Amino acid sequence: MKSTIPSVSVAFMAEASIGESPVWSAQRARLLWIDIMGHQVHAHDPAAGGNEVVATPSTVGLLAEGPSGEIILGLEDGLARLGARGQIERVAGAPHTDPAFRFNDGKFDTHGRLWTGLMNREGKKGSGRLCRFDPDGRWHIADTGFDLPNGLEWSSDGRTFYFTDSHKGEIYAYDFDAASGAIENRRLFFGMDPAEGKPDGLTRDAEGCFLSVLFDGSAIARIAPDGSLGR
Repeated sequence: MKSTIPSVSVAFMAEASIGESPVWSAQRARLLWIDIMGHQVHAHDPAAGGNEVVATPSTVGLLAEGPSGEIILGLEDGLARLGARGQIERVAGAPHTDPAFRFNDGKFDTHGRLWTGLMNREGKKGSGRLCRFDPDGRWHIADTGFDLPNGLEWSSDGRTFYFTDSHKGEIYAYDFDAASGAIENRRLFFGMDPAEGKPDGLTRDAEGCFLSVLFDGSAIARIAPDGSLGR
C-alpha cells in the first residue's frame, strides 16, 4: 500500500512538536508552516537556508495563503491574519466554543472561501467537522462525522473536492460547485489500513495526482485521479 518517490531529504531540522500546513508562498519565496503545539509559524528560505519563526499566542491549527497573498492562521479562539512584520491581527471568531475542539489544516478555494477541519482533542469518534468560512465573515458546517479531519484539496478542473479522515485511513471525494461553495455526493476516493499509515496532509502535483503524507507509515502515497495508488 506504500508508494515511493525518487528521494526525500530534510530541508530544515526544526525539531517541531507537530508540524502542519506547509504552504509554498511564491510571493514570498518561502515555505511557510506551523508547529501546532509549539505555538509557532515558520518561514523557511530554501535559497539562503534560513528559517524565521513567529510565536503565536495559542495553539495554531492551520496556516493558509489566501488568493491575494494574505496569510491566515487558525488559533484557539478563531482566525487571525499574519502581517509582514510578524504581527497577528484577529479576523474572525471560531465556529465553535468548546475548548475540546481545534482547527486542523485548511486551504482557500479559488473564490476566497477558507475550508478547514475541526477536530476533537480527545479523539472522540465521529465528532470532527468540515467547516467553511466565507468572505462575508460567516461560518458554515459543510459536513460532519469525521474521526480526525485533515488534508484537503481540489481536482485539476476544480469540480471535485477531497477531504481526509486520518484515523479511518480514508480520503473522500465530493462534487464541488465553485460558484456557491456547495459540496455534495460524498463518496470514498481512497482508503487504506490505518495500521500501514494514516493519510494526513494532501496536495495535488503537476500531473493531477494527489500526494498524501502517511503518518505512522513513514511514507508518501501518490494517488491517481481514479483513486488508485501510483508510484
